[in-house]
Amino acid sequence: MKFIKGKDRNQTEFFCLDQTIEQDNEVRLIDLFVGSLTLNDYGFKTEFIENGRPAYHPSDLLRLFIYGYLNRIRSSRHLERECKRNLEVMWLMCGLIPDHNTIANFRKNNSKSIRKVFRATVQLAKHFDLIGGKLIAGDSTKMRAQNSKKNNFNERKIERHLAYIDAKVEEYSAILAAEDGDNYKKQEAQNKIQKHLHQRAKYEQLQEELNQSGEVQISTSDPDSRQLITRNTITEVAYNIQTTVDAKHNIPIDFKVTNENDSKAMGRMVRRAKTILKKSDFTALYDKGYHTGTEFDYAHKQGVEVIVAFPGVASHAPDMTFDVEHFTYDKTLDEYTCPAGEKLTSNGSWYNKKSGKTINRVKHYKTKACKSCDFFERCTKNKAGRLIERSEHMDLIEANKKRLNEQMELYRKRQAIVEHPYGVIKRQWDFYYIMTKKTMKHAVADVGMIFTAYNLRRIFNLVSQNELKAHFKHIGRCFYTFKRQFAVIDALLSSKTGNYRLILQIS
Repeated sequence: MKFIKGKDRNQTEFFCLDQTIEQDNEVRLIDLFVGSLTLNDYGFKTEFIENGRPAYHPSDLLRLFIYGYLNRIRSSRHLERECKRNLEVMWLMCGLIPDHNTIANFRKNNSKSIRKVFRATVQLAKHFDLIGGKLIAGDSTKMRAQNSKKNNFNERKIERHLAYIDAKVEEYSAILAAEDGDNYKKQEAQNKIQKHLHQRAKYEQLQEELNQSGEVQISTSDPDSRQLITRNTITEVAYNIQTTVDAKHNIPIDFKVTNENDSKAMGRMVRRAKTILKKSDFTALYDKGYHTGTEFDYAHKQGVEVIVAFPGVASHAPDMTFDVEHFTYDKTLDEYTCPAGEKLTSNGSWYNKKSGKTINRVKHYKTKACKSCDFFERCTKNKAGRLIERSEHMDLIEANKKRLNEQMELYRKRQAIVEHPYGVIKRQWDFYYIMTKKTMKHAVADVGMIFTAYNLRRIFNLVSQNELKAHFKHIGRCFYTFKRQFAVIDALLSSKTGNYRLILQIS
């Protein structure tokens, strides 16, 4: 029986690396994309002192990272390995094999520059009309940090550890006092006491750091990470990634790495979206986690229409027909009418109400008719009578509720728009955790590369290769022409006998 036979391994052949990569291989698009970027303007360091071993050019390392993230490879050691065995990477890197430390340090030290590369992908999407700019959706996702729950502490957890240590020290001290002749047991008890006292000093140091910083928790491995609720009552030590996604092709136009919840994020993300889109006539969709009066005020001042899901009522009246939503407010008279027909009025004073770190101004509305009302027991448990608080931002909250009711079909698109990137990044690519360690700045570099890769994947899928190649080559030619003209002008101006007529012709 005949079988297909391979080549003779000992046969010498002429080998051209370029011939191994097909013309329609997307690795060529990565090469052209990076080649079209002016890395100096992005903050990448391209000038080094001629001393010692030459450095790797940032364009080569950027190409390597973009290829890696597009192919679900983030580890610097794995990227180093691919440089030795992957023909596509060999072609892309022209045979260079940087050390894994060099690869990791490039990502760690260029977080701001990587964010600018992400912005370049947004501009590229704009160029090919992939961003509508009429409807955007915002949301957040938690990405686990390189910090275990064991290495995250709050005041209660530290106090619990200290109480446990005190109990153990007392227990071993009692053993030490009871033992008269057994030196081995005495020595063992003393060692245990010393070990626990050493641990106590560590927890006391953490407690002091918490008190000095004013924070409610502290992480020892990644100091900027925080324990956040990921789903229902499940928590992780993580970062919270705020994202703004355009509705036309589900392309993220902005991201921000935070260690806080969503309640104070909407206003800033809307302002940033306005700057990126260079207009304010768009609609932004958010879920109920962003429903905060101060954020409505921020968005209103930006001139942007937002539609935010209305959260459920935090507390109900004994009879839900007497919930505050069934009280009618008259703006002209500045009074509420309850379901029983009584008027609740205000004294006109504003009161400060603290909610977390935020202080909101509220008015109080009440009536003397409560105590003689037949519906008192059904309306409130407060012996003094029903009290309604109205926030200074209530007009904006009610306007949002009206928009939500009128445009419910539009709002239902929110999840399909903003969850699309998360589905690809976390479920398809398995990027559910932060790769980099220590500080939010390093986390930004990792997240920036993730969203850069995601946007390029969307663009590569939506735009033909021929169009992309023509665009990148055009940018490259323009940049080369500009550099050549600038070099000629600089040389002529530096010359004492410069030909100024030629300078005017070139410029």
